[in-house]
Amino acid sequence: MSRDSAFALGTAVKYLKYPVDIRNFEYNNRIYETLSYLKEAEYLPVSTIAILLGCSRGIAQKLMAKMWKARLVKCIETVTYSTPSMTFKLWINSVSGLPKNANESCRLAVLGAFYGRIKKEQSELEWNLLKSRRGKTQKHVFAEMVYLTGEKKDKTILLIDAPRRGEKPNPEADIFIFPTLEEAKVLTPKGKRFTTDIVLMNKNINYSNLVSDPLE
Repeated sequence: MSRDSAFALGTAVKYLKYPVDIRNFEYNNRIYETLSYLKEAEYLPVSTIAILLGCSRGIAQKLMAKMWKARLVKCIETVTYSTPSMTFKLWINSVSGLPKNANESCRLAVLGAFYGRIKKEQSELEWNLLKSRRGKTQKHVFAEMVYLTGEKKDKTILLIDAPRRGEKPNPEADIFIFPTLEEAKVLTPKGKRFTTDIVLMNKNINYSNLVSDPLE
């Protein structure tokens, strides 16, 4: 593999406890906008927040740190088994539950990344996180995306799955997010579409090229 994803496979997760003192600060449009995105998506990496707000990653990081100190959002740190090993922060809606493990944190991060790229172009997009209906030991989070298409504004519903390395794809899904292109080409079921972590994190890739055609 030429380049690995920072979200390929989680190995450890740490919940960041709030500071004892609550920091108060003035609300502004960016804070309200961020809270609105987190209310819908629930879990977002900072790079996606930067894309949604149209600002730099550094500005987004400072904003999220202030919001966390004010207890407006939750935050966890996840260590990944990518090459090389990396750590990322996942920002969480204040009323949403914490990921059950490091791998679920990685899955939620890339689902959030997909949400951010699509939401930027489809402002009327509806987004919901769901649990797959499989055995008790294999219930994974995936997403339902609802948007309007065509002149008649027909409602289209798509299921988005983000298998992490070593996980089986959900056969009910319409679009799959794999860590790398090599994995996507091998593991995407025929007739289904895919994208990758690497593609979603590349701001230079246009919206129209984010997702593949159905695999033959």
